[in-house]
Amino acid sequence: GACTGTAGCTVSMTMAKSVTATFYQVYPLTVTKSGTGSGTVTSTPAGISCGATCSANYRSGAFVTLTATPTLGHTFIGWSGDCTGALASCTLSITAAKSVTATFNIQTYLLSVAKSGTGSGTVTSVPEGISCGADCSEISTYNTAVTLTATPAPGSIFAGWSGACTGTAGCTVNMTLAKSVTATFYQVYPLSLTKSGTGLGTVTSTPAGISCGATCSA
Repeated sequence: GACTGTAGCTVSMTMAKSVTATFYQVYPLTVTKSGTGSGTVTSTPAGISCGATCSANYRSGAFVTLTATPTLGHTFIGWSGDCTGALASCTLSITAAKSVTATFNIQTYLLSVAKSGTGSGTVTSVPEGISCGADCSEISTYNTAVTLTATPAPGSIFAGWSGACTGTAGCTVNMTLAKSVTATFYQVYPLSLTKSGTGLGTVTSTPAGISCGATCSA
């Protein structure tokens, strides 16, 4: 009518005028978060940003869309309450007070260990979980650093890592996705050298190990 908007209304009476004031009943929409993970829930139209603001009033008859966004390394599991399902967005018709729960979990990934080669040995982990031997895989939460240690059995040597680790030094795997590591062990045998005769000389080996002189077995 003679005024519009939601601010104050001042009418200059230069002729007959009419004004209509519209009121809507409002209902609260409340969001709760659960689970082992984290994330945010926002609304369209604006009002909820949970995080900080997890409840807002909306007019009767409005349609409100909630959107769940998991934090990096976390996953959105689904809605419960007045929203259900696992889609990231959920639309509610505001006909009464409504409440919704959004469940987030920390994302987990599988770390698998395999052993190869002619030798034998064990691979263990810190934090514990892998003892391979018997248990060669473990589920770890996102961004967990898992340190693997290879221990050769008597008569074997550890020859190195392949996969998510390489080389023969320690192996630390950062679990930002599913990963696999192979530890290679080789069986070893002694090679012994004896020198004889009236003369002097040295014997060396390729690959290195014997320098006889001093080292006559490897």
